[in-house]
Amino acid sequence: MIRTERAGDEVAIRAVETAAFGIDRDAQIVDDLRGSDAYIPELSLVAEDGGAVVGHVIVSRGHVEPSGEPIFLLGPIGVVPERQGEGIGSTLVDAVLAGARRLGAPCVALVGDPAYYERFGFLQAEPLGLLPPAGWRSRPFQVALLDPEGELPRGRVEYSNAFRD
Repeated sequence: MIRTERAGDEVAIRAVETAAFGIDRDAQIVDDLRGSDAYIPELSLVAEDGGAVVGHVIVSRGHVEPSGEPIFLLGPIGVVPERQGEGIGSTLVDAVLAGARRLGAPCVALVGDPAYYERFGFLQAEPLGLLPPAGWRSRPFQVALLDPEGELPRGRVEYSNAFRD
């Protein structure tokens, strides 16, 4: 079952994000996003099975320079290791993109494996004029166009301070 994060899920989400990658960096990003103006509560989703949180995804706000135009950014996303490969991550991505579309987002950008995310409609962002943050590699930086009539912002994407080391 996919649902919106609710009060009391924080510890379970932290455990999922930490277990998924074996480090707590993504868990800390999620915690920091919650306390920022980049946080979009309706786009922090959990996958629940038998009352246990087994996956999590979040979309947050960023902006594009030099225009300052807002942009939605997917990630972190995590699934507990023992449940990876069951389609939970794919279901979370589909659900959070649908939620972003309902909120009127023309696109969602992310940093991730192109071979995985292309199935959701993500394309290399740089050839479309959308650049990753300074110092980030461009190949894994991708964008999904949610509104075929929408205009893709152009410029360099800036993430929330929650993503800074």
